[in-house]
Amino acid sequence: MSDTSIEAKILEQGKRIDPLLAELLPSDGPAHLAEHIAYHMETGGKRIRPALCLMTCEALGGNSEAAIPFAAAVELLHNMFLLHDDIQDGDEMRRNQPSLWKAFGVGNAINAGDYLLGRALQAVLRCPVGDAVRLKLLRLFLDTYERTVEGQALDLNARSDPHWGVERYMVMAELKTGHYLALGMVGGAIVADAPEATVECLRRMGENMGPAFQIRDDTIDLTAGKGRGGMKGCDIREGKPSILYAHALSHSMPAEQERLLQIMACPRGQTTEEDVAWVETLYERCGSVAFARETADKLIGQALDVLGQLPVEQQSALRGLVTFMAERTT
Repeated sequence: MSDTSIEAKILEQGKRIDPLLAELLPSDGPAHLAEHIAYHMETGGKRIRPALCLMTCEALGGNSEAAIPFAAAVELLHNMFLLHDDIQDGDEMRRNQPSLWKAFGVGNAINAGDYLLGRALQAVLRCPVGDAVRLKLLRLFLDTYERTVEGQALDLNARSDPHWGVERYMVMAELKTGHYLALGMVGGAIVADAPEATVECLRRMGENMGPAFQIRDDTIDLTAGKGRGGMKGCDIREGKPSILYAHALSHSMPAEQERLLQIMACPRGQTTEEDVAWVETLYERCGSVAFARETADKLIGQALDVLGQLPVEQQSALRGLVTFMAERTT
């Protein structure tokens, strides 16, 4: 399956949760919540995570209709994290419009995110499966939520850290992104009543795919394709501990390290375009960008190796997905 056809399939599958999202988030919902959430949700998004859930369920021979509530829960959790992440990072643009906190205030954005988490849990409870399976899905959801928050804590507290290295970055990325990215796939497998060995394979795939996805995100930040209104280098402005920063710290001269730390510690509003350009040049000169791409490729290779442990007919449906996600450029 070509990248174009995979992308079309993802878009097609992702839209299947829209009716349930409209039911869970009605336009005439609670005052001061419905309007704010609609503002954020109407910008769309690629629905990659719910599509992964439904496509995995189908690939494993399950009834993907039964997985739609869990897929919707995954998307709601994703958007909850985005709302809070924008506040924590100081990002003023999301999907090429002002972030919710920028448009309606920090308090309203936090509250909207809290509401989305509640709606996500309601969606999990609506899965048309047996009580034992529903409990398993709920435990998966909550465990993933907790691990993602743990990873975010490492991220937030490592900014401009002079001792930040690639090994610590990988721990953070697996917590913050690995379990989170695998959530939809593992949930889809549980709904499909897949064997535990298959579920475990998908968990392990996530441990590789998630960091690879995060690394791609780090490199995409150096382009104008991240939905920030054409702005690039947002990670540099906020002092984010990316893999590029981790690699450059240990592959640059002392004077360069000192300036890099100064720029990353600088308040976002005081970071100049010249600062961003200097760090971008350093990343290229130190080979940090190439290292990031090679690391992501290696992780995807490991994910495909794990995928190879599944039955052949299941591999073909998932292999293209793994490769497509790893090679995304926006």
